[in-house]
Amino acid sequence: MRTKVDESTISFTRRSYNRHMVFCRSTAALCLMILGGAPLAGSAAGTPGFPCEPLPCSTLLPATPVADSQTNDCAYRAGNLWWVDYVAGSLAWSAAAPAKPVTVAVFDDGAWIEHEELRHQLWTNEAEAHGKAGMDDDGNGYVDDLHGWDFVDDSPDVAPKGNCRNRISHGTLMASLVAAERNNLVGIAAPGSDGARVMILRVVGCDAGATRADPVRLRRALEYATRMGARILSFSAHWNATTPALDAAFREIADRPGSPVAAIVVASVPNKGEPAAGYPAAYGFRRIVRAIPIGNDDSISPGTSPAPAGLNLGAPSACVIGASAPPAQYRLEQGSSNSTAILAGLLAGIWSRPPYDKLAPDEFLAGVVEGRMAATPRRSKPGSRAPYLNGVPLADACLLATENRSASVCRQPEAHQESRP
Repeated sequence: MRTKVDESTISFTRRSYNRHMVFCRSTAALCLMILGGAPLAGSAAGTPGFPCEPLPCSTLLPATPVADSQTNDCAYRAGNLWWVDYVAGSLAWSAAAPAKPVTVAVFDDGAWIEHEELRHQLWTNEAEAHGKAGMDDDGNGYVDDLHGWDFVDDSPDVAPKGNCRNRISHGTLMASLVAAERNNLVGIAAPGSDGARVMILRVVGCDAGATRADPVRLRRALEYATRMGARILSFSAHWNATTPALDAAFREIADRPGSPVAAIVVASVPNKGEPAAGYPAAYGFRRIVRAIPIGNDDSISPGTSPAPAGLNLGAPSACVIGASAPPAQYRLEQGSSNSTAILAGLLAGIWSRPPYDKLAPDEFLAGVVEGRMAATPRRSKPGSRAPYLNGVPLADACLLATENRSASVCRQPEAHQESRP
């Protein structure tokens, strides 16, 4: 049964949870968890050649040959980005820039927007970019909001602040997995490199007072994202209770037919043994696409929480290299957060390409996500618990394959037919 909380009485404190960032009341109220995995051995950016030399990571890395030999990002060429080719992400790349990239709003702890993988990949508010400093040039109530907004400190500066400056930047990592710059001779690429641009929305912090990830703040961020044109909202986080007002905000965006602010919500399903998926994945709304974490050998990550029926797609979670806070620049991470950002970038990359770039959200969901991606013959291995006993569809961009350009996962689809009783 859904837990309801009075917004006026919610207060949050921060506690550690296996390196997750967790914001919650002391007694079963609203809890927001930013889902990072534990760093893997040898993941420090100080390792010689990291991330550009072939890196062992279970059976996943290095993954060669790569699908697109023309892409020059060093981690990709070294075979360190198994997850890009696993989702046929290169098929969403194009020599010609899309007419209009898809804006993906990343709800997280902010991001280092000057990172070499992000500085050219940001959504930009053109009215503010060409306006006067200190003025609300577009009249949206936010002054100088060039690339998003900090809803913790009510500031246009979306970088991590306070104690967050000395920690791993989860938001930077997620933004890079959505849309890291491609062909810049360094680091990584992502399925959404060409077709996505990221809007940075800082909704949590690390200091006393800033750790209050309250539902009012989330609703403001939702309103901002949809008003400013984000078509995909990426939540690599979850909370375990909700409020009527927050329900209404998500219902308007993710469910109501004909909504003028309709958008696709890509929601994380945690894999740490929680009994339920948490929100927003727990909503049954039709515009929510849930990212089911996939690790080795097409297997659903152990401990993945049960997700509601609906659009549930498997996406890579383990052994993923992404951008990090300075001075490290890059990290090798694992966790269901990764699946969410990768899936959001993949959807954006596909949506930005003709003939899909003209589709409204409901048309894209029905014709592409449900009609093609969820109907793929590629499926994960059966999971150990319901609702995963028959596996889940594995997300990919194979619908973009042509006679002259394809990817190995498209040429040799594999369906794991065995199921569990």
